[in-house]
Amino acid sequence: MKQVEISRHGGPEVLRIVERPDPDPGDGEVRVSVRAAGINFADILARMGLYRDAPKPPMVVGYEVAGTIDAVGGGVDASLVGRRVLAMTHFGGHSSSVVVPADAAVPMPDAMPFDEGAALPVVYLTAYHMLYYLGNLHPGERVLIHSAGGGVGLAAIQLARLRDAKIFGTASPGKHERLSELGVHQCIDYQT
Repeated sequence: MKQVEISRHGGPEVLRIVERPDPDPGDGEVRVSVRAAGINFADILARMGLYRDAPKPPMVVGYEVAGTIDAVGGGVDASLVGRRVLAMTHFGGHSSSVVVPADAAVPMPDAMPFDEGAALPVVYLTAYHMLYYLGNLHPGERVLIHSAGGGVGLAAIQLARLRDAKIFGTASPGKHERLSELGVHQCIDYQT
């Protein structure tokens, strides 16, 4: 398999492609042939040495992937081979092949492109957890979404709209027009 490895902390020049053996799925696991992987702010911070939970270099980061199951481990239904899935990884997602628990590989709709599938897990699960579980957002309530123009913020706007919430969003002024089009009722310049 190929992996994008961070050889040392620094700018994009520290990234390199390395070859390693394909991982084998263990009991209860599936191997995903990765077609697309998400790149999140945490991945960039890890590369720069600013993400304290990241492994030490050399390391392979990446929290989310989309692809096709190409192998299953013991106790996993063999008919899953060939299924299109998206999955979260705990680092290691910037690889051409990853192993995840079988129940962590979520089926993707056939019409969904792999790049869109790989962009969903981190931002939408974060927004969903924050709004619906921690914030307990009810229909018609008001919600303030910080960094509304970022990935998690844009996902939160969509989820808040599903609850018919009145949405206030902080962002730089250059993003206000687009955020209004997406459903933010009141845009706030976070610098002023």
